[in-house]
Amino acid sequence: MKKVFSFIAVTFALLIVGNTASAQQKFGHASLEDVVSIMPDIRKADSLLQKFRKDSLDNSLPFYINEYKRKDSISKSPATPAAIKQTVQQEAAQYLQIIQNWDQFSQNEMQRKQAEVLNPYFAKAFELINTVAKENGYTWVFKQDALLVAPQTDDLLPLVAKKLGVKLPAGTGGLDEPAKPAAGGKKQ
Repeated sequence: MKKVFSFIAVTFALLIVGNTASAQQKFGHASLEDVVSIMPDIRKADSLLQKFRKDSLDNSLPFYINEYKRKDSISKSPATPAAIKQTVQQEAAQYLQIIQNWDQFSQNEMQRKQAEVLNPYFAKAFELINTVAKENGYTWVFKQDALLVAPQTDDLLPLVAKKLGVKLPAGTGGLDEPAKPAAGGKKQ
């Protein structure tokens, strides 16, 4: 998921290159993941994901195992008519496939649920970064780890935190005040 957002950030930055004037430019950096992590209601999303894992995924494997055993037993019973036997054997084979590939199946289901729950947060984070950049005159905002070589930039996370009205945890780079422009990083 990080690679997709990095690619989008770099592509977005390259598209802006053609549209910017050569006036004074401010460079900043931000991470969608960092912004999402400081959102006040992100704990609700985390608890939804944990509940999904506990209620859906953790309880599903025993269900699939029981259903496989039940269908397999029905298919092997001499009292089962041939037409039903074939259908039940196919159903048992489907359950067996899920059981055999459980790790991949549960991982795919968890990723699907994460995308469903977290995509609105990432969209809001992107909007917040855009808003903060415009309000503070930033013409370029990069994802810091997306570029191998880049000019000195300002961390926008403290500005976004201020906009959200949240306090940054200690050691997140900005403490509790907006980032000051980096030396030599404002002009091109």
